[in-house]
Amino acid sequence: MKLFRGWTVVAAAHGLLALAFGAAYSFGAFFKSIQTQFDAGRFSVGSLFAVTALLYYCVGAIAGPLADRIGLRRVTGAGILLLATGFALASRATSLPQLFVVFGLFVGCGVGLIYVPAVVAVQRWFVRLRSRASGLASAGTGVGTFAAPLFAGWLLEQQSWQIAMQWFALAILLLGLPAVLSIVGQPAQLGLAPDGDPHGAQSGAQARGMELSQALRSGGFWWLFLAILLASVSLFAALVHIAPMAQGLGIDATSSQLLIALIGAGNVLGRPLLGSLGDRLGALRLLTGLSILLALLHLLWWQAHGWAALALFAVLFGAAHGGCIALFPAVAAHWFGTLRLGAILGILYISVGLAAVIGASASGWVFDRTGGYTLAILVSAALALLAAAALGLAARAHRFASSPSGTSK
Repeated sequence: MKLFRGWTVVAAAHGLLALAFGAAYSFGAFFKSIQTQFDAGRFSVGSLFAVTALLYYCVGAIAGPLADRIGLRRVTGAGILLLATGFALASRATSLPQLFVVFGLFVGCGVGLIYVPAVVAVQRWFVRLRSRASGLASAGTGVGTFAAPLFAGWLLEQQSWQIAMQWFALAILLLGLPAVLSIVGQPAQLGLAPDGDPHGAQSGAQARGMELSQALRSGGFWWLFLAILLASVSLFAALVHIAPMAQGLGIDATSSQLLIALIGAGNVLGRPLLGSLGDRLGALRLLTGLSILLALLHLLWWQAHGWAALALFAVLFGAAHGGCIALFPAVAAHWFGTLRLGAILGILYISVGLAAVIGASASGWVFDRTGGYTLAILVSAALALLAAAALGLAARAHRFASSPSGTSK
């Protein structure tokens, strides 16, 4: 039986997300080196990542529509080039403000041009198996989060952080450009239909859905925006600060950086498994349960005082967050359709950029002021619980808007 071309698109999207987010999330491995190099506090260095993340999620708001207009490969190809350029220029930075400009601008724009277009492409190739396909594609983020910090840690044992960033730039180019050439925006471009059905069975599937203006007027949209924001805060707090937190507990640098990789390992397991489970249980129901689980896992993080406990937290936390990230676009595609999904997801993912600012910068600020992360962890747990509540309100608003008596059609 011939393999459905959509699974090749899933594989290409998986690879692009692995490179983009592996590069971005490897920042935690470079954290101490940058802090030492520029004699900076944790708030300042954490803010560098926060600014970068905010930029790539804001750029994502225009990347989806841009890919629809000028072509998916052109946009994701430009993203790969900018990402590699960002690491190459960052390796030459001589001050923290200069690093803010070259790393934040180029890496931020590079990831932003890759993320939303790749995710949207997968949603358009599948309907019945959308959660599974989304989970497999987005698992690339977990693979990158696992592999990139290990690669960075190994490089940092051999040479300076500047040389390590140059190796990152080369790897991004060599692995990213073939993936760009393998991705196709939607099945109609190849005369196919979603899920591999006979052409015509679902030929209008990718043409149905809300316009962006309709989605923005929907109450469910803004509650979903809030839920994504609240659930994502802890991800960035952990990715940026778990390694320096572990080193503060006396854990060596290599083992501390491994904790970032273990979050990625949990992602690798959580995204495809929980994505597939979402097809059976319902994406929204599973998302709500995972948000509550995230809040509970913070208690483990709070009480972890050694490497083993932090490692257990990292794997479970990565799996739960991976499931959330795999299911968010599936919920959006189900509620709003795929007609303008690139623009819709782009706006929704601005919430993740805001979460990065809160998680990365505010956690660093708390440490600089209190000498510990306890307050940041407990606040993050409370926000995850509020995310579950926001999902419930989003579902209620969507049901009302979809009902015959609803005011939004």
